[in-house]
Amino acid sequence: MHFSTLLTTAVLASTSLAADFAVKVSNKNGDLAFTPNNTKAAQGDTVTFHFYPEAHSVAQGTFAKPCAPKAGGFWSGFVPVASGVSPTTFVVTVNDTKPIWFYCSKASHCQSGMAGAINGPDTGNTTAAYIAASEKASENVSPQNVETGFGGMLTNSSSVSPSASSGSPTQSASGSATGTGAAASTSTGAAPVMELSKGLGLAALLGFLVV
Repeated sequence: MHFSTLLTTAVLASTSLAADFAVKVSNKNGDLAFTPNNTKAAQGDTVTFHFYPEAHSVAQGTFAKPCAPKAGGFWSGFVPVASGVSPTTFVVTVNDTKPIWFYCSKASHCQSGMAGAINGPDTGNTTAAYIAASEKASENVSPQNVETGFGGMLTNSSSVSPSASSGSPTQSASGSATGTGAAASTSTGAAPVMELSKGLGLAALLGFLVV
C-alpha cells in the first residue's frame, strides 16, 4: 500500500511539470510575424520568445485595441540582433488559460501582421481576427514608463534553440501570462526535451522505490 501511494504521487508529480513553448519573433528571412502566432498553454507553462533581426519587441495588448499596450501587461523592450537569433530571450509565465494578445511595437510592424496570441480561441475573437484588426490600427504604440522585461524575464543564453515550436506564421503551439486570444491552426505538445526529462525523472524515482 505504501509503495502504491508513493507511485501514485510520483506519477502525479511527473505529469504536473510545466512545459515551455518557443515563439520566434520574426525569423532568419526577416518576415514580420510571430511563429507560431498562437500558443495553447496550460496554467504554469512558459512561453519563450526568441528574437531575430533587427530590433523587435513583444508587448502585451488587448483585442479591443490592437497595436496598443495593455495596462500592466508584459513588455520585453526592443531586443537588437545583428544576425541569426539573439541569445537574449523573453520568458512569460502563463497564469491562467484566458487569451493573451501581444504584438511588436516597432515602426509599423504590428500593422504589417506582427501580432499573436497565447490561448487564442478557435472561434469569435480569433488570432486571425486580431491580426486583421491590427492591420487597420491607426498607430503602433510602445509601453511608456514601463521597465524593460516587465511581466516576464529577459534571459541570456548561448544555447538558443527556438525549434520546439517552429512553423509558418499561421501555425499555433501550446504555452504562458494573463489575458484573453485566437487560432489559425494549432499544434499542442511540449518540447521533446521536457517530455524526456519527465520520463527520465519518473524512471529514476521508480527505480529508487523498487530498490
